[in-house]
Amino acid sequence: MYISRIIDENLKDWAMRPNRLPLIMRGARQVGKTAAVMALGRTSGLFDNVVKVDFEEEPGLARIFAGSLKAEQLVRDLEAVTGQPIRAGKTLLFFDEIQECPRAISSLRYFREQMPQLHVVAAGSLLEFVLGEASMPVGRVEYIYVRPMSFGEFLRATGRGLLDSRRPHIMSWSEAISLSPIEAEGLDSALKEYSIVGGMPEAVSTYVTTKSLIETSSVHDRLLRSFRDDIPKYAQGDLQRANLAQSMLALAASVGQQITYTKLVDDDAKRTKLSVHLLEQAMIVTIARATSAGGLPLGAGASSKYLKPIYLDVGLMQRACGRSPGQLIESKNLPADFRGQIAEQFVGQELLVQRSGSENDQLFFWQRAERGSTAEIDFLISNEGQIFPIEVKSGPSGRLRSLHLFLDSHPNISIGYCLQQRVSFEQVGQIRFAPIWSRLT
Repeated sequence: MYISRIIDENLKDWAMRPNRLPLIMRGARQVGKTAAVMALGRTSGLFDNVVKVDFEEEPGLARIFAGSLKAEQLVRDLEAVTGQPIRAGKTLLFFDEIQECPRAISSLRYFREQMPQLHVVAAGSLLEFVLGEASMPVGRVEYIYVRPMSFGEFLRATGRGLLDSRRPHIMSWSEAISLSPIEAEGLDSALKEYSIVGGMPEAVSTYVTTKSLIETSSVHDRLLRSFRDDIPKYAQGDLQRANLAQSMLALAASVGQQITYTKLVDDDAKRTKLSVHLLEQAMIVTIARATSAGGLPLGAGASSKYLKPIYLDVGLMQRACGRSPGQLIESKNLPADFRGQIAEQFVGQELLVQRSGSENDQLFFWQRAERGSTAEIDFLISNEGQIFPIEVKSGPSGRLRSLHLFLDSHPNISIGYCLQQRVSFEQVGQIRFAPIWSRLT
């Protein structure tokens, strides 16, 4: 069962642009890249046919790209092998699992130069590991990052699209309205479901179809096994592979915490640092980095000494930590449990999925580590050339000392946000309080 997503519109916009470039879909395994492309080809009404070339399923197809990369010759050979016509403006040519054929990546530049009207899309998992091996067609391709389904997509997939439309945007404060207690309860309940199910398309589809959290957890377990099975593809040596497997679990347990490479796992710090880097490349984890920047770009003041991990998906994170559906269902305030880990994972994931405030698909937090006066802001985001600090509170907001300190020390930044479990929107001084399930764009 295919569940429609926001990316469907992004792909359709790409397909309808006359000046489009060949498109590369980037993302972790099983986030829905292939399904989205096939939906574009089959249901958008823009194409007569889809020609899918899967280099993992049929590795022998790589021989087509071993010789000449002239677009016309490649098209003739692909037609001969697939038995389907490939016509500019009529056919969607889809290279799936393209990481298995680096020469096919190189061919994209020739499709751009020699057959610009042909719609060409490429997708692959672990693609980041082969981009250095291929002759990259810099400036002749464009990219779309695919991540798990957002909370809003989950609401629509589970038949609560109207409730999703009621969620206000925290940045559009003049338009913000307070929801009724019934509406807020509905969003709280949905957020709890999403915290368990997550946004991996197969998990969401299974939950929609079966309503079973046990079946959904089985999907999570299978996905985590597939991630572990991939480790030999990009980690060299038994020691590095063991470290990486351990780091994958330790990062899930460390969401929302500041970590260092030396404390993440009991092993050589250099080996652990490489493992974290490899997991970032595989897009299984995103590392939020500490920054002292009071201006843009946020990355200018970033440090690699202290890190905060955000996992690929909140549902996968729960299973990687060994939590059962029953344990999570019994929680009275799930975002507040487990040291507030779920609340911070949710917000970080939403920032990445919605690409709202993340800078070049990176996340940052603010840290001031002075003797006797430490302070931390969970996220710093940039929006329309401005910086906004965001604190995520799983319980009562308290004094928000760090948020006040940040605003006092950065007079160019006028507003900060506190996201927490609440119904109403309220502004006190420079701080705006909003429900954690608010839209972040």
